[in-house]
Amino acid sequence: MEKKEKSKSKHKKKEKNKKIEEKLKTIEKKKNKKEIIEKRKWKENEKKQYKKGKLTPEEEKIIINSLCEYAFENNLSKNELLNLIIEKQNKNNKIWPKIGECLPNRKIQSIHNFCHRKFNPYNYKGKWSLKDEKILLNLVKEYGKKWEKIGKELERTATNCKDKYKNLGENHHNEIIKEINLSLILKFLKQVENYINDDKSNEKEYPIFNYVYKFNDNVDNNYNVLFIFNEKKNKFLIDSSLKEEQSKIIIKNVLKRLINKETLFQIIKNNVEISWSIISSKILFFSVDDCRNEWNKLLKNFEILEIEENKRDYKLIKKIYDSSLIDIEYFDFNLVNNHRKPEENKSKLEDLIRKYDLYGINDFQTNIKGIYEQLKIKLNKNKNSKDENDKEYDEEIKKRNSNNIIKIYSEFLLKKRGRDE
Repeated sequence: MEKKEKSKSKHKKKEKNKKIEEKLKTIEKKKNKKEIIEKRKWKENEKKQYKKGKLTPEEEKIIINSLCEYAFENNLSKNELLNLIIEKQNKNNKIWPKIGECLPNRKIQSIHNFCHRKFNPYNYKGKWSLKDEKILLNLVKEYGKKWEKIGKELERTATNCKDKYKNLGENHHNEIIKEINLSLILKFLKQVENYINDDKSNEKEYPIFNYVYKFNDNVDNNYNVLFIFNEKKNKFLIDSSLKEEQSKIIIKNVLKRLINKETLFQIIKNNVEISWSIISSKILFFSVDDCRNEWNKLLKNFEILEIEENKRDYKLIKKIYDSSLIDIEYFDFNLVNNHRKPEENKSKLEDLIRKYDLYGINDFQTNIKGIYEQLKIKLNKNKNSKDENDKEYDEEIKKRNSNNIIKIYSEFLLKKRGRDE
């Protein structure tokens, strides 16, 4: 009897274990099925929001590791790996979706483009010269938009040639205005403001203009005044004769009073993305390159980038200076809150030491104190400095008035009438 009961319990245990094994197998099957379903495809869910903008150094490392891992697993030779990068994009190819699994929050297209751009041997010809641009335009005239063919002649990638043609204004490259005036700059900045504020990914608004502006004839009948603020109408009135104005000094002075400097700071500080290709498509008289250049020129004129960089440097050095450390090895760069990554701050410190020629001093704290004092002086200068261009601006006004025959004649008539009366 006991033997029978023992064999029964053994049988029951076996059955129980079988059931557990079967259950585990089905779970494993389901898991594998889910993994197969979750494998990436070129055309993915359009509703999913992917991360935009430049890849971070960490993301670049992940992609490179994934690419090398793929080549290793599939026993690719160096030449085969290079051909994989050089070859024209093929959306039926399952290689890139596989590599793209390393960064599910980035589009496969972005990952492919990064590798194609970074490791393509034809992508290292440097900046485009004016001669290169002319050759590109002539080749497009001759062949049409056959980018592979054009790329081979210019020894550049097809994408590089295509992007450059787009940046030059595409079919409108002959219409691009080389002499930029005040009216065009204001239209351009209005488009930038509209683009930034229409972008739903931006949580807050960025008003670039302090006031609504309008071109008016003879702003206040005083020929030395070229722009005024009308408080009643809440409008910034610009003399209509300035519409075609090309003087850099006058343009800078109008913008200085009309543009909100604090907004420019916030746009840079918050890394607000601007699509120059979209803005260029709205104002055909500026190419993509022109848009980018004019924006950078504006930031340079307002010293936005320089001041912002100085502020970040000052925060870094102050933190190190306050820590009273003897050696930088003991400093934790994660403690610095200046919108830079720890490794960026580390290399920035080396640059600052080189810049201020302090390598000759052995004492680390003396080094840091020297940089700290230099940056403090710089920041104070930025706060208190008056515009150096004011004198140049006054001279421009005098020149402008002395060369304008209509205004000279108007002043003559006013004096004449005054005498007659």
